[in-house]
This record gives sequence, C-alpha cells and structure tokens, in this order.
Amino acid sequence: MRWIREHKLIASLISLLVVLALIFVLSVVTGVGDNSFAAFVNNGVTKVSGFFSSVGSSVRDGVGGIFSGASKQDKIDELEEEIASLERELAQSRLEEGQLAQLQELAGILNYDYTSQVFNVVTADVKLKDGSNWTGIFTIDRGTESGISSGSVVINGAGLVGTVIDAGDGWAKVRPAVSDGDKLSFKLARDGNQLGIVSGNSSGSLSGYMLDDNSTVAEGDILISSGMGSYPEGIEIGSVKSVKYNSDKLMREIIVEPAVSFESLRKVAVII
Repeated sequence: MRWIREHKLIASLISLLVVLALIFVLSVVTGVGDNSFAAFVNNGVTKVSGFFSSVGSSVRDGVGGIFSGASKQDKIDELEEEIASLERELAQSRLEEGQLAQLQELAGILNYDYTSQVFNVVTADVKLKDGSNWTGIFTIDRGTESGISSGSVVINGAGLVGTVIDAGDGWAKVRPAVSDGDKLSFKLARDGNQLGIVSGNSSGSLSGYMLDDNSTVAEGDILISSGMGSYPEGIEIGSVKSVKYNSDKLMREIIVEPAVSFESLRKVAVII
C-alpha cells in the first residue's frame, strides 16, 4: 500500500494496462474481426457492457418473475374468494327458496273456511327440534304473547302439524300429530259420512281403521279432521297408502302417509 501511494503514476499505468489486457482477451475470445486496436477496444468495451447488461437483465427478469408470480397468486386468491362468495350466495338462495315455498304453503291456510270465519292464525318459525327423532316435540318462536296456549292447534300449508302442549313468552312446545299414541278422528274428504280413527306410530306414519267395516275407503283417499275432538273440521291429515280388511276384528285397517313433511318443517301457523 505504501509503494502504491509513493508510485501513483506507475500504479495507474499498471491498472490501465490490466484493464486493456482484459478487454483484449475478451475481444479475442469473442472473435473480433478488426485488427485495429480501437476496434478491439471498442468491441471489448461493448462485450463488457453487454456482459453487465445481461447480468442486469437477468436480475430484472428474476425480480419481475417474483412479482409476476405474486400477481398470479393474488388473482388466484381473488378467484377463490369470489367462488366462496358465490357458494354462500347459492346456499342462501336455496334457503330462501325453501322458506318461500313454506310461506306460500302457509298462505294457502287462509283458504280454509274455519280460519277465515272463526279463528285467528299466528305464524311462527320452528326453532328447536329433537335431532334424533323428527316426529318428537319441537319448539316454535311464538308463545303466550301472541295468544298461543296449551291445546292450540298447529298447522301448515299442507295440513295438520300437531298440538301445543306448553307455552311461555316467546316460545311454545308442539307435539306432532304423528306422535306415537295420539288418536285422531277423521273422515274421507270425498265422503264425509265415512269416519275412522288413526294414531301415530314409531315409524312416523299413521295407522288406523274405518268405523264402518263396509267402508269404500281406497288407496289414495284424502283424510281430513272430522271436527270431533280437539281439532277443527276440515284440516288435511294425510292420504291412504294401503287398505287391509282384518277378518278377526271385522274392520278395514289403513296405513296413512301424513300430509305434512315433518323432516323439512320450518314454518307453521297456530290457530288461536
């Protein structure tokens, strides 16, 4: 270092010669066609510049690639979020369609003579069900504040749902008509003179018999409440699935499919 400080001129010349030598070597290696010193110097400088330019381009490309990848990932994230949003909207749409269908069914209740002439009707949402048994007792979100009390009849647009067994402020418990052991008096919708009794069973259907063993009840007949007992007259109970004559009991026994789909029950109306 001391020698360099003392011989600055010589050191500068040596450095220049080294640079020129490097330029010359690069020119020879890359095939310079011009024999002039200026030519190979210019060409060497060009190659050196090209080398560093290439290095710079590679760095820029690498950095660009990184940011390009990040941009693509952002797009992927945006698309995934959009898909998730659409899926949520679709699920909500399906839910709203189901609720609309049940509301339309409830609107049909107003066509029943007994509701328009005698009774008031309060609509309610089903809030709590026994998940292990869809024919078990369930809770609705209306209660004594709306005039609902124990014994109130619960229906929906399809027909008879059940009876309120307990009520309080903002809630009521409902026992479905298909509950095991409950007995319902009915008549045929096509012939009010043909009467019978049905009751719920553990399978969720209704079974019973006709009071007259000469009844013409047939598969597909619609059963409605007779008006005898706790249920108003004219509420649809269900349709006959099968008929069998029991010779030991001398009566026609029937199996009935409930009019109401208890598995998908979400909205009801209570007669008060």
